[in-house]
Parts: sequence; structure tokens; C-alpha cells
Amino acid sequence: MIKDRNNVVIICFQKSTPQDTHYVAAVVEYHRLTTNVQNNTARYVSLIQEAARQNADIVVFPELTLTNAQYTFEVPINGLVKEQPVPALYPSGYDEAITAISQAALDNQIYVVINGRESLDCRLAATRAVEYCPEEKAYIFNTNVVFDRKGAIIDRYRKINLFGEVAHTPALRPELGKFTTDFGVTFGHFVCFDLMFQVPAIQVVQKEKIKNVIFPTMWFSELPYLSAVQIQEAYAYSLDVNFLGAGANNVRVGSAGSGIYSGKAGALISTMPGVSDTRLLVARVPKVPGQITEPFPGPIYDNPTTHDNLKLIIDPSLASHKSRLLVPGFQEFTLEDGDVSCTFRVNIGRRTGNEVS
Repeated sequence: MIKDRNNVVIICFQKSTPQDTHYVAAVVEYHRLTTNVQNNTARYVSLIQEAARQNADIVVFPELTLTNAQYTFEVPINGLVKEQPVPALYPSGYDEAITAISQAALDNQIYVVINGRESLDCRLAATRAVEYCPEEKAYIFNTNVVFDRKGAIIDRYRKINLFGEVAHTPALRPELGKFTTDFGVTFGHFVCFDLMFQVPAIQVVQKEKIKNVIFPTMWFSELPYLSAVQIQEAYAYSLDVNFLGAGANNVRVGSAGSGIYSGKAGALISTMPGVSDTRLLVARVPKVPGQITEPFPGPIYDNPTTHDNLKLIIDPSLASHKSRLLVPGFQEFTLEDGDVSCTFRVNIGRRTGNEVS
């Protein structure tokens, strides 16, 4: 923060450039205290400000933590957005929450990705003139909206693969989410359950040659293979991409887990809390996935006892798996199941305060 000759305060943020080898990313693990949209919007704005103070170039919010079951917004990307792309400069044309996020992106000079319930009224001739409308009816989508540093809406992605969302319609066309930034990185993006499908999760990387992926989610963790940070890191590792996962936090129903991952290097920073909490995770991300040249925080490990509060779904096939209970100390053993044989060498220490014995 500096002052000019007229004693006017100017807020300055350090931005990454196309020439830089890294960019700074932030993801939000968000615990919604209320379903009130104005309250959540204000908290989003505060988190955007904090991300900017930590020099983040981009901040990502989770799935469906801004809007509620009754609230929707419009994202007329083929209509008004072309004429007035910055909602903050044309508030009469946009929803209040969209306008506020646009203003925060502009004020803080940061890219922002949010998710919410988007409405599309195909009963209107004006809508049908610019949008694909297979029927003359109202639709509600689960939608990502991307703002650039100037507060302009630059992309919209509608979730293709819904997970028990009876009030939502899948994307009418399987369009891929993609945008390019002023720091020389092109991102693909999709939502939660989309991760489990070739379109868009694999296609956006392979078809579009994407190396950086954004993932708003409200994941319901399942043992043993589909817990939140586990599947996020596995995706980043297997496709060798940078992955920005922002998770909704509601441990009572098993939703928790966010992180920033870089290809084969794993988690630059991640959290899988067993408590209700909102956390801003920030990391410097190499533009070439896995090429780590500096220290990074890695996974944040909470007190293990708090995870008793995190409800986990269990794969019904788990009972048929071969398993063995681990005990403190060193142990070496082999488990066999049919033609598969695995040998394990495990050493478990007891944690005392911040020390592991």
C-alpha cells in the first residue's frame, strides 16, 4: 500500500507475468454459516481480499456455497456479457451477488472462480435468440463463473454430470470450461462429480492440452478409494497437471477436503479437516507441473481425533477386501487376495504434542 503526491492511498498487488515460472493460487475450504446469500457474498469478498493480500493471482471457491435452494443468478454470456462484461460497472443488468464478486475481483486485481445456481428462462424470445434452448421452459444449472482481474466475466461452465441434484438440469450441451489468464496460464474447469467422467475431466486435459485444472466441489468422501483429497491428488498425479480443488466444508454429511496439487509432486498444500471450518489455502504453483524449486507447506494434518466428526460413506464392497489392523511400532506382513499379493512394511509412532515418537 502506497500514497501518491495527493496523499491518496493506492493498493498495489504483486501480479505474476507470462515470463514467471510460477503463479500464486488460492483455494477456499468454505463452511457456510448461513444460507443467506448476502452474508455469504460478504464472506466471499473478505476471502478475496485476503487472497489478494497474499499475492494470489487466482482464487477458487467451492460448489454451491454462495447461493441457496431458492436463489439463482443469470450469466448471459452470449448476450449482455458481450456488451457489458463487467457487472460491477453495470449493476442494473446483473444479480447483486454477481455484481459484488465482480467488484471484488476488480478492486483486488485477481481472477475469481465461483459456483452457484444459474437460471435460464427459455420461455423468453430474447433468451432463445442467443442461447441454445431445446424447450421453451425455465432451466437451472450448476454453474462455474470466472471473473478476470478487471471484474469481467470471461467464462461460464455448466456441470455435465449431476449427483442427485433433482432441481438442476445437466448442461444442455457438453461444453468444456476453459479460459486463459494474463499470467500465461490456460485453465480448464469443471465441477465435483464431473471428475468421475471422461467428459469433461479427461477430455478437457487431452483435447485442449490443458495443464492447469480448477475444481469447485462439494464432495462426499467414500472409503476406501474416493475420499476428497485422495481423489484430487490422484487426478493431478495421473494426468500430470496442476489441480486447484476448493471444497465445501460440512463434516456432518462428509463434505471436506481442498488442496493445490502439482502433478507427480503431489500436494503443495491440502487440508482434510474433521471440524467445521473455513480455510484459505495459498501456494506458489510451478507452470510446469511437478517442477518444484522451493519449499512448500504440503498436507496440513489436524489432530486425528477431530476426524471422528467427519462422516464417511463406505463402499459396500469393503467387507470383502483383505485387511489387517495396524498397531504402534514396526510391522511387516503380506496380504493375498486371489492372484494379488502385497507386502507391507509399516512403522507407526505415537504423536505427543507436535512431536512424533
